[in-house]
Amino acid sequence: MKFNTKKKLLICLVAIVLVVTLSGCGVDINPENALTAENASGFWESFFVLPLIQMISWIYGLVGSLGIAIIIATIITKAAVMPLMLKSMNSTAKMQTVQPEMDAIKQKYAGKTDNESRMKMQQEMNALYKEKGINPMAGCLPMLIQMPLMFAFFQAFSRHPFIQTYEVRYFLGLSLSSVSEVPNVIFAAIVAGLMYFQQTQTQKRTQGANAQAAGQMKMMNFMMLPIMALMVYGSPLALGLYFIISQVMMTIQSFIIKKPGAMPF
Repeated sequence: MKFNTKKKLLICLVAIVLVVTLSGCGVDINPENALTAENASGFWESFFVLPLIQMISWIYGLVGSLGIAIIIATIITKAAVMPLMLKSMNSTAKMQTVQPEMDAIKQKYAGKTDNESRMKMQQEMNALYKEKGINPMAGCLPMLIQMPLMFAFFQAFSRHPFIQTYEVRYFLGLSLSSVSEVPNVIFAAIVAGLMYFQQTQTQKRTQGANAQAAGQMKMMNFMMLPIMALMVYGSPLALGLYFIISQVMMTIQSFIIKKPGAMPF
């Protein structure tokens, strides 16, 4: 199976656009839309969205602040998937270091379009992946992990009963239910700034491995920045808080992986 940065770029962009489109159509903060154990239906609401709402409510009962409850819930969920994320980042870093060997194999079969040559090239690629301990699909794992979480948190924030409660929904003087207002602009700018910092730091550590792949990834990152900022702006402020904490944790994860093979995963 052939896998390259262009395909990864296309998959990520399609996924992000899908999230933004669905998010823009899904903001409906009103008491009648609140999700509870009594009206939850279907697998998604019952096993993804409702447990998040219940966890946030439980933490709120302990700390007395909906904003802090959201921060803690975000840290818990991100910490739970961190081993998988680190494994994916480590595998992706390894792939960048063996790019010259991959290019050599491709060059060896350049111009050969028959099925036998293609099969031999793929066999050599797979042998290289196995030797170096690389999963070529690992680069998509972060997106596959984060997308369901993003959807679940978005719906949990939009349909949490506390979001409609005037006394509860305020955090540091800001309404966590606000959409497309000045606080959302500020949060969107913070998220974009954190993303930019994390991406530039990652690029500095990997830019020498594969110039072409690094250029394509840089293009994808700069396309993601305005898309993610627009999503935060058009979503409940609670989602912006989630993104800020998530991005801080992703930045920490990126510094844990300082070189390929650094993590024992």
